[in-house]
Amino acid sequence: MARDRHRELSLAEVGERVALSPEHAQRTFRRLVGESPKQLQLRLRLEQAAVSLVSTDEAVIDVAFGVGFASHETFTRAFVRHFGHTPSAHRQLARSGTSVNSDGAPPITTGADLAASIGPCVRLCRAPLSKPPPLERKPAMANAVEIKTLPETPFLFMRRRVDLNEVAEQLAEMLPAVFGYVMEAGLPMAGPPVVRYAEQSAAFATLEAGIPLAAAAEAPTDRSGIEAGVLLGGPAAVTIHQGPYDTLGEAHAAVDRWIAANGHSAAGAPWEVYLTDPGEVPDPADWQTEVIWPVAGLPS
Repeated sequence: MARDRHRELSLAEVGERVALSPEHAQRTFRRLVGESPKQLQLRLRLEQAAVSLVSTDEAVIDVAFGVGFASHETFTRAFVRHFGHTPSAHRQLARSGTSVNSDGAPPITTGADLAASIGPCVRLCRAPLSKPPPLERKPAMANAVEIKTLPETPFLFMRRRVDLNEVAEQLAEMLPAVFGYVMEAGLPMAGPPVVRYAEQSAAFATLEAGIPLAAAAEAPTDRSGIEAGVLLGGPAAVTIHQGPYDTLGEAHAAVDRWIAANGHSAAGAPWEVYLTDPGEVPDPADWQTEVIWPVAGLPS
C-alpha cells in the first residue's frame, strides 16, 4: 500500500491482493488499521505533500500533481480539511521555525524521507492485530547489548497511565495523534516512533508515546495531551529485539540483567524505537525494535 500511495487502488485490487472479497477486505482493513484503504491513501498522499512543501521549493501545483491530485483546487481543499491550513500557509509555518544542522542543511530537509517511511506504519506500531495463523516459531535471538552514547533529542509525546493489557490499544491512539500534529506543524523528525516507559508496576505503566524531533518545538496550546520533552542524552545500554511486540519484555529483561552484571545502574526510564514498518514486513518474527536503557556512572 505504501508504494502505491500516488495511484488510486480499487477495493477489488486490495481484495485480490489479500484473497478476500472487496467488502471483507475493506472491513478487515479498517478494523486493523483504523481507516479505510481510501482514507489511508489520501492521508499518505497529503502527508507526502506536506513534506515536499517544506523540504523543496516546488510550486504548490507541482507538489499537488506529484502526489497524484488532478488539480490545484482539489488538492487545496483536501489539504485544508486534513491539516487546517492551506499548502502555502503550511510551508510558511514550518519554515519559520526551522533550525539548521551543523552541515548547513535544515533538519526538515534531511528528515524528509522519515515522514514518508513513518506515515504508513505509525498506526501499526504496537497496534492490536487479529491473531495470525499459527507460525513456525523462529528460535529466539540472543540479545546482544552494547553501550552507546546518545545525543539529547527533542521529543513530542502523549503521556497516559494504562493497564498493561491495554498497551497496544492505547498506543494505537497515542502515536497517530502525535504524528498527525508533527505533520500538521511541519516539524522535522529525527527518527521512528518512540515509546518510553516512565513508570511501571505489576499491572500498570505510564507510557510516553511520540516522535523524536531534529529541532526543539513547543507543545501545542490547542492540542490536548501533547507535551514537549527530551530523550536523555549520554551513555545507554542498547539492544535490537527481533520478534513480535509481545516478546519485547525478553529484551528489556536482557538489558536489565546486563546492566546489573556489568556493575552499572539505570539512569532513567527506558524506551523502545520501532525500526520496522509492519506494513512492509508482515511477519512479526522479523520485526526489529531498539530497546534503550540510560545508564549511570559512565563518561558521556
